[in-house]
Amino acid sequence: LDIYALLEYIEYVYPLLLNPLSCPPHANSTWMGCFVRATKVCEALYFAGVPIWLI
Repeated sequence: LDIYALLEYIEYVYPLLLNPLSCPPHANSTWMGCFVRATKVCEALYFAGVPIWLI
């Protein structure tokens, strides 16, 4: 499961973090997502399609 998560990150999230789209993709409902405090991190993950919760 850890290897699967790493492969998903490398294949989908990392490229979008390097070159974000102008319009964010829909959040992937199969991913667990994450809680974040920093708005910059929240924005980057949002534009990568990662489910996020800003605390």
